[in-house]
Formats: sequence, structure tokens, C-alpha cells
Amino acid sequence: MKKIMGFVLMLGLFSTQLYAGEQYSLEKAKEQVANNNIQVSIAYEQYVQVKSEEQAKTLQLLPTLSVDMLVLNYQYTILRTIVPEPSRFFEASAQKDLALAANDNRTIVKKNLLEDLEKTFFLFQFHKEMIASFNKEAQITNEIAARSKEAFDLGAIDFSAYYATQRNVVSAKTQKVNGNELLQSEEYALKLILQVKDNTDTLDLEALKFYNESLDFPATAQEAVTIAVNNSKEVEQFDHLIDAANKQKKGVAVSWISWGGVGFDYFSRVSIAKTEVNKIELNKKKAVLGIQNQVAAQYAQIQSQKEKMGYQDQLLTMAQDDYSKALTSQSDLLNSFINTKKAELSLMYAQRESSKLKYELELQFIKLKRLLGANMMTNVVPRT
Repeated sequence: MKKIMGFVLMLGLFSTQLYAGEQYSLEKAKEQVANNNIQVSIAYEQYVQVKSEEQAKTLQLLPTLSVDMLVLNYQYTILRTIVPEPSRFFEASAQKDLALAANDNRTIVKKNLLEDLEKTFFLFQFHKEMIASFNKEAQITNEIAARSKEAFDLGAIDFSAYYATQRNVVSAKTQKVNGNELLQSEEYALKLILQVKDNTDTLDLEALKFYNESLDFPATAQEAVTIAVNNSKEVEQFDHLIDAANKQKKGVAVSWISWGGVGFDYFSRVSIAKTEVNKIELNKKKAVLGIQNQVAAQYAQIQSQKEKMGYQDQLLTMAQDDYSKALTSQSDLLNSFINTKKAELSLMYAQRESSKLKYELELQFIKLKRLLGANMMTNVVPRT
């Protein structure tokens, strides 16, 4: 058995290395996570363990042969061996529900990982775009600073104006460093979730297009709330846990019908079993309320985000017009040059803000997709 497990582990490690240095599409990355991620594997092993315990509980209902059957009072021993205690039937049935809950947990882990993967993919692409913009900004601030230095040396501008241009150069450099740190963090996060062994290679990711908004989402938040609760694996898991706890409670309740008699702790055990059922039911209500509130909030945030994007489009148009006018009226004078470059920077800031809002909207739709219980591999959103 150890040799088999060792072979499986080596095969898993080898499969991750096959992807190193290759170009990742989002679809290929999702397959990699769903099939090879360690957290998914751990959740599967937990399911297998609970499933094995279910089989063990079921087998305990079968008659057993013991040496006691060969001694005196063998009639009592045979009866005790052939006829299981009633509580065992409830324990075996409860274990089946626990196995179903463990299987739900495996699905939950996979869905959460796929959601994180897709979000990080888009964030990684966004910050790569921002780095290109930061580099362009640094170039422009250097040009302004160089011309300002010439003007300062000639006495055309005072020190405060010259100092402001130098400060902008340093700020642009700092912005580039911060942006690169974010990009590296997201790249390492992707390597971790994809289990890429060689962290020195740069990930080669295919360019993504925004697509989540075009999925078949419910038209209203009210409809979406119902769909989300109906398709929630978290809620389904609680249903199985409640069924298991109720059966365990019944098993404790009939445990007085026992070959070994009733202990003084009988009523305490019954009370504990009832409390466990109540606790799980309350946790289910909490989960349902959480899902309902998150879905409603997500619809409100998406609406607000679209309004902000509309206003930002107006600001972007103004910045484009301002830059066009500055280019048209540009001359060799220093003030004209600086005004044109400042207009170009303002246009870049507006473009960056527009891009940020678009990516944020995409991330919000990814979260909504997960809340509604969509298939995170095929992106099919449930409608009932």
C-alpha cells in the first residue's frame, strides 16, 4: 500500500512539472487545480475516510463469530451476536449522511479554489497592464524633470517648481516598485495554487477577455437569492449534517435497549445529542442568511460599479479632449511642453481608473457566479 501511495505522489509531482514553462490558459489552469491541487486531494481523502467509516459501521450490523459462543449461556451469546443493538442501525445510517457531507465539502473546496484562481488570473493581468502604464509615467516624469532642470539652471523657474518635478520622479519610481511587488505576490499565489514547482520561472499566461458579465445571471436580486440558497453546497452540507445528527440522537435515545444495560449518563447523552442538532440547525440558518445577504449586496455593488464606470467614461473623454487640445497648441516653450505632458499624465490616470473599474466589475461577477452555485469549470449558472 505504501508503494502505491508513493507512486501516486510521484506521479502528482511529475504532472505539475509538466506544466512548468508552458503557457497557461484559464481553462488549463482550472483543470490543473481541479485534478491536482493538494487541498482538493486532502478533501477527497477525508471523504474516502468517512466513506470507509460508513462501510465499517454497516459491517458491524452483520453477525460475528466469537469464542464466547462455545462457552455456557451460548444461547444468550448467539442472540447478542446475531441481533445488533438498535442504536447501531442509527449510527450506520448517520455515517452515510456524514459521507455525503464530506463529499459536499470536497466540492466546496474545489469551487473556492477555482474562484480564487480566476480572480488572481484577472488581477495578475490587471497589474501587468498597470506596470506598463507606470513605466510610461516614469518616462514622462523624467522628461519633465530634465526640461525643468534646464529651466532652473537658466533661472527660468524657481526651486520649488524644480523640486516638484524631482519629487514626481521619485514618486513614479516608488509606484513602479509597489506595482512590481503586487505582481510578484499574485504570481507566487498562482504558482502555489497551480503547484508549479519551479518558482524561478515566470508564468506565461494567455491574455484574458472579460466574459463573466455576459453569463446567464438572474435578472433580479430576489430571484438570485432563491437560486443561490437552492444550489449552495454549504447549505446542502448542513442538511446532511442535520440528518446525521438527528439519526445519532435517535440512536442515543434507544441506547437503553442494550445488551449491556443503561448507564447513569443516559439522560446527559440524550441532552447532548439534542443540543448538537440544534447547533447545526442554527449554523445552517446563519449560512442561509449569509448567502442571502451576500447575493443582495453583490447585486447592489454591481449596479453601483456600473454607475461609477459611466461617470469615469465621461472623465476619460474630458481627459482625451484636453490632451488633444494640448498637442494641437504645443510649442517649443517650456510651459507648453510641461502642459502637454501633464495632460498626457492626466489621460493616463483616467485610463488606469477606467481599467481598474472594469476589472473590479469582472471580479464582482466572478464572486456572484460562485455565490449562485455555478459550475466553476463550465461557468454554467443555475436558473432554479
